[in-house]
Amino acid sequence: MFIQIRSFELCKFIHRSRRFMLMLMIILIFIYYIKIIHYKASNNTLDQSWLFSTNKFNDNLERMRDKLQYAVLIDAGSSGSRVYIYVWSPHSGDLRQLLKIRVLRDNLGKELYLTITPGLSACASNTSNATDYISPLLEFASKHIPKQKHAETPVYLLATAGMRLLEKSIQDAILANLRSGIPKRFSFLFTPKNVEIISGKDEGIYSWIALNYLTGRFDHTFEKDLTTIENDNKRWTRMKTVSMIEMGGASIQIAFEITSNQQYERLKSQFSSEAIEDKISEVNLGCSDHDINHKYRIFVTTFLTLGANAARSNYVKELIDQSQSPPIASKSSTKNSTNNTLLTKESILFDPCLSIDSSETIRFPRKKNESNLELLYHLRGSGNFQQCQTKLNEMITDKNALNLCMNQTCPFKELKMMNVPFESSTFYGLSEFWYSMNDVYHIGGKYIHKDFLQASVKYCSTSWLVTQDRNKRNLYPKADFDRLLHQCFKSAWMLSILHDGFKMSKNYPSFESVSVINDEPVQWTLGALILRTRFFPLRSFDKIQNNVQMQHVIPANIFVQYAVFALCMLAVIVCIGVYLRRLHLMLNNHSQLNLSQLTSKNLFNKDSYTANHDIESFPLYGNHLSPSISRQSQQFSSIVIDKQYNLKK
Repeated sequence: MFIQIRSFELCKFIHRSRRFMLMLMIILIFIYYIKIIHYKASNNTLDQSWLFSTNKFNDNLERMRDKLQYAVLIDAGSSGSRVYIYVWSPHSGDLRQLLKIRVLRDNLGKELYLTITPGLSACASNTSNATDYISPLLEFASKHIPKQKHAETPVYLLATAGMRLLEKSIQDAILANLRSGIPKRFSFLFTPKNVEIISGKDEGIYSWIALNYLTGRFDHTFEKDLTTIENDNKRWTRMKTVSMIEMGGASIQIAFEITSNQQYERLKSQFSSEAIEDKISEVNLGCSDHDINHKYRIFVTTFLTLGANAARSNYVKELIDQSQSPPIASKSSTKNSTNNTLLTKESILFDPCLSIDSSETIRFPRKKNESNLELLYHLRGSGNFQQCQTKLNEMITDKNALNLCMNQTCPFKELKMMNVPFESSTFYGLSEFWYSMNDVYHIGGKYIHKDFLQASVKYCSTSWLVTQDRNKRNLYPKADFDRLLHQCFKSAWMLSILHDGFKMSKNYPSFESVSVINDEPVQWTLGALILRTRFFPLRSFDKIQNNVQMQHVIPANIFVQYAVFALCMLAVIVCIGVYLRRLHLMLNNHSQLNLSQLTSKNLFNKDSYTANHDIESFPLYGNHLSPSISRQSQQFSSIVIDKQYNLKK
C-alpha cells in the first residue's frame, strides 16, 4: 500500500511539473542546435583522410563528387600509350601539405586506366593520325569523369623513349597535330604546353617525387625523421627524403636529394661542370616560389644500356665473342626474297645464366660482306649461378667493358665514378628490382642479401622442366615465359649492379623493393602530375581566405555561441538542481505523512484489542497517544462503563 501511495504521488507531481519538463526539453534541443552550428562552422574544410584508403574512397566518391577535382595524364611510351585518371579533394589550406592526389578506381577498388598499342611513335609515317590515335584514351577518360567537370579537368600528354628517337621534324608534326586536334574534339582543360616529350632525366625526377609523396615525405605537418638541409648559405630543418634506384629494360636511373654543401661539392668533383649541371635539378613542389620547405635539390642520372634487357643483349654478345668454337655450317638452308640461298651456321653454347636444361636461340644479323650467311647460336642453360655472377662482374669491372659506349657516354665508366650516399639515406628499388624479387621468388619488400642469393641459386639450379611444371600449376601467377627464362640472369645482374656497380654493402639494412605504397602504384606519372599541379591549391585559397576573413568576425560569434551555451548549461544545471531539491522535499513530506497515518492505525487496533481484554488496565488519558486516539479511547471507555453500570442495576 505504501508503494501504491508513493507511485500515485509521483505521477501527480510529474503531472504538475509538465511545464517544467517541456521547458527543459526545449533548452536541451536549443543547446543541441547551437552545437551543430558550431560544428559546421569549425569544419569548413574537407576531411581528406578518406583518400588514403581504397575502401573509403569508393564509399565517399558519390557523396563528394561535386567537390572532387580530376586530371588526365597520358603516358605515351615506346610500345604503347596508357591513360591515367587522377582525383583529389580541395586543398586543406595548410601550406605545409600538398594536394592529396590518388588514382581513380572503380567500384571494386581497381585502377581505372586504358592501354593502346603500338606507341605514339607509330604515327611517324602519317603524323595527321596522331589525334585519331590518342582519341580512344580521352574518350575513356571522359566517360569516367563527370561531364560538368570536363572544363576544369586538365589533360597532359607526356611522350617518352619512342618519341625521343624520331627526327625533330617528325616530332614537331605529331605534337602539332595533337595540340590542334585535342581541343577540337574534347572539352577538357588543355593548352599547347600540356603536350611534350620528356627526357629520361625528367622521368627519374618524377619517379623520385612519386616515391617520396607516397611515403609521406612531403607532408611537413609531421615532425619525425628530421634532417638539416644546406643550400648555399641557407639552412633549415624538415623531414628527410628517401632515394631510389630504378632498373628498366634499357637503362638504370638513380635519384637522391643533396642535403648538404659538402655532398654537393663532392659530387661536383666526380663529374665535369657540364655533366654535373645536367645531373642536378632544383624542384619546388609548393605553390609559392619562396617556400623552402618544398624546395629540393636532386641528383639524377641515367645509365644507358645497363637495364635488364640491354644488359642481357650485351652479355650474350660478349659470350659469343669469347666462344672458342665458331659456328659450323648447317645442312639446312632457306631462300630469301630474291631467291638467293641463305646458308645457316649454327653453334651451341653453354650459358651459366640460364636455368638447367633451358635453351634460347639467338639469331645474329648478317654482315654486309656475307649477305648469304645467317648465324644461329643455341644457348643451353647450365644453371651455374656463381659462374654467371663472375661473368657479369667482369662486364662491370673489366677495363674492356668500358668500350660499351653509346652516344659518347660510357655507362660502366660513370658507374665506377658514382659515390652513392647509402650511409645517410634509405633506398627503394623500383621496376626490375621489384619484379626480380617478387614475381618468382615472392620475397619482394625489404632486401636481405642472403635470402635473395639463396633463392637465386636454388632457382638457377632447378631443371627447366620442373619450372615449367610449377608454372602450369600456377605457382608463378605474376611471371610470364620471358620472366621465367631470364630470371636467373636478371637476379645475377641485380646483385652485380647493387654490390659491384653501386658498391652497396651486402649488409646494408635500408634497401627495399616496392611497387605499391599505401594501395597506390609508384609511377612516374603521379610525380609528373604533382609537379604540374603545384599551383592548383591557389584555386582553393580564395575560398579559404574568405573563410579566414570571416574568422576575424567569427571570434565574436564564437564568443556569443559559447556564452549562450554556458548560460544554457547553467540554466539546465539550476533547473535540475531545483527539480531534484523539490522532488526530495516532497517525497520526504509524503513519506512522513503516510508513516504517521500507518502508525496511528496500528496503535488504535492494538489498544482496542487490549481494552476488550482488560479495560481496567487501559489508561483513560494517555499522554503518549495522539489526541485523536485519546478521544477515541475515552469514548470507548465511556461506553464500556455505562454497559457495566446497567448490568449492576
